[in-house]
Amino acid sequence: MKIGFNKVGSTAIPFEISKENLKFSGMLFKYSRSLIQLEAKITGELLIACDLCAEDSMSPINEDVKFYLSDGIYTDADTHECDIVEVENSMIDLDDILESEIELYKSSYFSCEKCQNK
Repeated sequence: MKIGFNKVGSTAIPFEISKENLKFSGMLFKYSRSLIQLEAKITGELLIACDLCAEDSMSPINEDVKFYLSDGIYTDADTHECDIVEVENSMIDLDDILESEIELYKSSYFSCEKCQNK
C-alpha cells in the first residue's frame, strides 16, 4: 500500500495491511512542515529461528511502532528527532516499512520455548 507524501495532512489517515500472520495498522498525520508521524501496531505471529538451536517456531508479536517520515533526505538540524525514515519519490510505501520492521524484529535475540526451559 502506497500513500503520497503530500496526501497526508493534519487529519490522521488510518491504514491497515496484512502480511502472512501479521497485521500492521495505525495512522499517518502531518507532524511538521517536513515530517509525517507514523503511529502503528504490529500484531500476530512470525516464524522465526531460535538463536540457540536454529529451529523455526512461531513467535507472537505485539509491537508499537512510532517514527517520523521525511520526503527525501532529512536536513533539518534543529530537530532532535532520532527515528526518521526517509521516503523516496514522495511515496510512503507501507509494505516496505512493514518488511523493514519485520527484519528489525528478526535481528533481535530469540530463543524458543524448548531452549528457554533448559
